[in-house]
Amino acid sequence: MFERRPPVHSVLLGRSRLAAGERQIEVASTIAVPANTPHTVLELQDPFACVAYLDARHYRFEDARRLAETWRHFVPGRDDLREAMGDVLRLPERRVDARVLRALAALETGTSSVSEAAAQVGLSESRLTHLTTEALGAPPRAWRAWLRLQRALHETLFNGANLTQAAHCAGFADSAHFTRTCKRLTGVRPAQMMPQTVYVAPDL
Repeated sequence: MFERRPPVHSVLLGRSRLAAGERQIEVASTIAVPANTPHTVLELQDPFACVAYLDARHYRFEDARRLAETWRHFVPGRDDLREAMGDVLRLPERRVDARVLRALAALETGTSSVSEAAAQVGLSESRLTHLTTEALGAPPRAWRAWLRLQRALHETLFNGANLTQAAHCAGFADSAHFTRTCKRLTGVRPAQMMPQTVYVAPDL
């Protein structure tokens, strides 16, 4: 059982049981979960269950729901995930306020605070928070943590960094901070995010 709250949309593939507040959901094959929605995975009934994260800067929740329906007959462990990812890349990109995207790009470097990123695009921190949450479903602080997490995982997966090195490279205080953030956003520790086979979708 693990709790999570990623600032991006997610599609869970595989039989499972979820909880969202007081409600429990039995998932027969796939389910789409909106960005920044707290939920708990109570049980994974499929040993090959997996999660696809859709960046809300590019995809709407409607796209995630359509993808979940497309993947309804996809069988983790049997079907080729790379072929399934092709369905994501064919979805239409969405339009987001350019100031929000520039601010998030500044946060992605790991060196800017939210207030500094807002100032760089001519907005107050409160206005940036409003625009980002309205457009993408999660505030800039949640995005900053997610972008740092992505960078740290990339350093570990592709550059051979250990958890401490990856944490520092991504702007975390230490590996414990990296681990806490990973568990809060994805529900699992960084080591559990390290698959034996890695597939990264081409840049959009």
